[in-house]
Amino acid sequence: MRKAIAPMLILAILGMLGVIQREVLADTFARLIELPRIRLVPLALAAMAMVSARGFFLRACSPGVTLRQAIMTDQSALAAGYGIAFGGGAVGTGMRIHMFTKWNISHLTIASSIIATAVVPSFTTWGLPILLLIGPVLRGTASPEQTLAFAVGVPLVGVSFVFWWWALRSSTLFSTIGRVTGLVRLFLLRKIPLRYQKVRAAVERTQPIAFSIGMRDDLVRLLRDRWAMILAASVGTLTAGFTCLWISSVVFDVEGLAFREALVVFSLVRIVIALSPIPGGTGLAEVGLIVLLERAGVSTIDATGMTLLYRFVTWFLPIIVGSATWWRYNHTRSANLTRFT
Repeated sequence: MRKAIAPMLILAILGMLGVIQREVLADTFARLIELPRIRLVPLALAAMAMVSARGFFLRACSPGVTLRQAIMTDQSALAAGYGIAFGGGAVGTGMRIHMFTKWNISHLTIASSIIATAVVPSFTTWGLPILLLIGPVLRGTASPEQTLAFAVGVPLVGVSFVFWWWALRSSTLFSTIGRVTGLVRLFLLRKIPLRYQKVRAAVERTQPIAFSIGMRDDLVRLLRDRWAMILAASVGTLTAGFTCLWISSVVFDVEGLAFREALVVFSLVRIVIALSPIPGGTGLAEVGLIVLLERAGVSTIDATGMTLLYRFVTWFLPIIVGSATWWRYNHTRSANLTRFT
C-alpha cells in the first residue's frame, strides 16, 4: 500500500488539474503542437548542457571518475530516483555504489562522494533564494512565500554550516557514528546463524570506526583539494537548470516574465522539489511552478506551457536518458565479461 501512495498522489494532482484547468490544458497543448520543431533545438541543447553540468559536478566530488562515467552514473541514478515511486533514491544510490565499485573506486571515495553530492546541493538550494531575496525582504516588498523561504533558509543554512564545520574540524561525530555502527555489527554477528558463513565473514571484515574516521579524513581532503572545482560545478549546475527554465519561456513565447523574476521563481521551485516527499517533486513542482509564475505576472496558459516544457527537460527526459545509460552500462559490462570468458 505504501508503494502506491506516491503514484496515487501524482494521479490525484494531475486529475485535479485536468478537471479544473481543462480548457487551459487544451489551449496549452494546442500551442505546444503548433510550435515549429526548430524552436525546440535550443531547449535540446540546454538539456544536454544540464546533463553535462550534473556529470561534471559528480566528477568534481568523485576523484578517479571520468566525466563519461560520472554522466552515466548520475543519469542512471536520476532515472531510478524519478522513475521509482517508493525508495527510488535508495535504489539510485545503490546503483551509484555498484557502478563506482565496478570501476575500482575505493569505498572511502564513494562514501565521500555521496556525502558531498548530498550536502553541497542543499546549501545551493537554500542559498540562492537567500541571496536573491535579502533585498526585497529588508525593503518589505517580498511576497509571503518569499519571506517564508528567506526566514526558513537563513537559520537552516547557518545551522548546517556550523554543523558541518564542527563535524569536519573534529572527529567526534564520525567516531560516534563508527561506534554506533560497531554496536550494530556486534548485534548482527549475534543474530546471523553460523551456517551463513559468507554473510558472517562479510560482516566481520567491516571496521566501522576505522572506516568512519577514514571517511572524514577523505572528505576533508576532498574539500581541501577540490573546493574550487566543486564550487564551480555547483554553480554550473544551477546555471544549466535556470537556462532550461528561461529557454522554456522563450520557446513558448511567454510574456510578462522578467529575468530576475524568473530567477526567483527558479530558486523557489527548487525548494518545493527538495521538500516534496514525491520523487522529483512530481505534481507538486508543476503546481508550484505554475502558481509562482502566475504570481510573477505570467498568464495561466503561458505558465502551464512553460512548466510542461521545463519539466519535460528536467524530469521526464532524465528518466529516458538514465534508462538508456543504465542499459548501455550493463550491455558493455556483459560484452566485456563474455569477451574475457
